[in-house]
Amino acid sequence: MADTKAAANDFAVVIAIDASQQAEYAIKYYFEHLHKKKNKIVLVHVIELPDMAHARQVYLSPSALAELWKEEQEKCKRLQEHLTDVIKSHGVTDVTLRTQGGTKPGQVIIATATEEKASMIVIGTRGMGKIRRTVLGSVSDYVVHHSACPVIVVRHPNPPAPASQTEEKST
Repeated sequence: MADTKAAANDFAVVIAIDASQQAEYAIKYYFEHLHKKKNKIVLVHVIELPDMAHARQVYLSPSALAELWKEEQEKCKRLQEHLTDVIKSHGVTDVTLRTQGGTKPGQVIIATATEEKASMIVIGTRGMGKIRRTVLGSVSDYVVHHSACPVIVVRHPNPPAPASQTEEKST
């Protein structure tokens, strides 16, 4: 009985984040519909690194890669500040942010959930069509199919139009 009680207090929730409106909505959805005070919140942000084989093909020097990493870290800091405000607006102050570099965000999210012994993963979705998702892949699709714990995929009720549709409408 004591083990069950201890396990209930260690309910870790991993929330995958990036700078998209979908990720911010997923956080808001979690706090408005799923959050309990005892939950341990772990935000995971994956800085997508260029594949080194690709970097060599486009002649990215080590200094150029270092500059890209520095820019991404600055963006991450701004993202963290913004999301901290969003989370504080829900009365929560104890949140862990894990930022990691990787070429495959889905794999990093799954690894983080495993390390944190997550009971749930919350992730936003961009709502790509079937063909585009099949060709490009989908982080949320990968996470759903490889997670050992339940995954809540949150769709933004008014997703922003893809850049290609926005450009077509403005011409």
